[in-house]
Parts: sequence; structure tokens; C-alpha cells
Amino acid sequence: MAETRPLAMSSGIGYPLNGTFFWERLISDEGIVSIRVLSAVAFWSILIAAEAILFVLFRLLIGFIPIVILLWAYTRGARSGVKRAAASGTLGQLARPRTVINWNEIASANVRKGSLEVVTSRRKQRFVIPKASRDNAVSFLSGKLGPKLTVAN
Repeated sequence: MAETRPLAMSSGIGYPLNGTFFWERLISDEGIVSIRVLSAVAFWSILIAAEAILFVLFRLLIGFIPIVILLWAYTRGARSGVKRAAASGTLGQLARPRTVINWNEIASANVRKGSLEVVTSRRKQRFVIPKASRDNAVSFLSGKLGPKLTVAN
């Protein structure tokens, strides 16, 4: 479930993980945070509204590609806002739906070739750590998880 409670950020740490079209994922002091950038309702609303406007203005149905470009441009603003907040330490002030995997919920974690696999009591998730922040993120993870973290090259 997505929630909007403030994150407890004691420092400006917000190492990025792989994001999706709908979610931006970060490593923070509280845990692994997924912040919603675009909801499915907003996606379909923008898609239908853009198609309707283009049809009314130009009397044609244009393909899916231009609409995807519009949606990409829309999400750029929200994504850059999340990244700016992570870099400045104000991630907790974002009023966006989020899910958090707390550090104490993680049973084990494995880093292998830039991939982070996290096992909790409920599920197993895999993330990609970008090369630019890989060393810093792995050292931060080892400080938070201790013996629960396995690093393989």
C-alpha cells in the first residue's frame, strides 16, 4: 500500500536505484523507498485527454508514440523533483505516495554485478544500482545491514 507519511531523513542520503515508469526508487536512512511518480489513473487520463485534444484540433487519431513522448515529458518534472529532494535531504517533505522497505524488515541482501537482491519475510525484490553511485551505495548498505549483506563481484 502506498502511504504519504514523512520519511525520517537524518541526512541527505538518497542513492538512486532502478526506477520504473511509475515509481522512482532510492536508498535512504529509513530503508529502500519507492516513490510514486505517476499513477495509473493519471497515465490513462493524460493519454485519453491528449488523444482527444489532438483529435479535436487536427481531426485525426495520431499514434501511440507521440502520446508516450508527452507522458515522458510530464514525468520528467516529477522525477527530477524526487531526485532533487533526495540530493538535498528534503525527501521527507515530498507529499507523494510511497512504500518503504525498512532496514529491520530485510532478512538478507545480496549485491552482485550492480544488482541488489533484497529478501524480506514477504517477498524477494531485485534492484539495479547505477554505476555512478555503486561504491557509495554498497558501503552505505553494509553500514545499515551489516552481516545481512553479501557482496559478490
